[in-house]
Amino acid sequence: MVAAKERTVIRVCLQGGNELMAESREMDAALLAMAGPGPVVVVPLASTPGSDYARTGAHATAYFAGLGAEAVVAPDARKDAAGAARAVDEAGYVVLTGGSPRTLRDALVETGLGEHIRTAAGRGMLVMGSSAGAMVACHTTLLPQWRGNPNVGPGLGLIDGYVVVPHFDGRRTAWVRAGLTAAPAVLGIPENSGVLVEGERLTALGRSSTTLITADGRTEIVAGVGFEPT
Repeated sequence: MVAAKERTVIRVCLQGGNELMAESREMDAALLAMAGPGPVVVVPLASTPGSDYARTGAHATAYFAGLGAEAVVAPDARKDAAGAARAVDEAGYVVLTGGSPRTLRDALVETGLGEHIRTAAGRGMLVMGSSAGAMVACHTTLLPQWRGNPNVGPGLGLIDGYVVVPHFDGRRTAWVRAGLTAAPAVLGIPENSGVLVEGERLTALGRSSTTLITADGRTEIVAGVGFEPT
């Protein structure tokens, strides 16, 4: 009898924003220690093409160099989809930086890079998304508007069952309400903080706890303590 092949657990760190700053160094060093072989590949597709993309990427590579890691910026997939795909395929760790969730989601879909990230994550590559990156990493994402409450739409699909509300300060009531219409639970993640999702297990990282919100109430996930929702 042939044993069933063990399924790879997708590992994604969802961060609440203000990423790649001094306050996040301890958290990001811990994530680097979990990453596989290969460079850190930064994907700033939540930024607009050109100088914004380049500036975000330059900050990220300098930050990771300060942590002793090799980091490269993927070519902007909106201009070089094949080059971006090659970068992701060779990565040990992919970082989706913050910015506009809609800009990021649309770029990942339209260029096909999202599929490459899903495939790489499925074979064990660690993914980190912050703010917009964390939102879009999930199966469902909030899509902020200039006015009014956020819309809801499909995300990258790495994580199911949660909607992320970043920059969480205990409030953001309209965002939480919108998230609970689209998923069983909302993860309210403060800045310079994150939650590592490994299958059903959630582990809060960084400066502050993450708040798990359902229709039944709120649970604080304390940094460094694993939590598995029942």
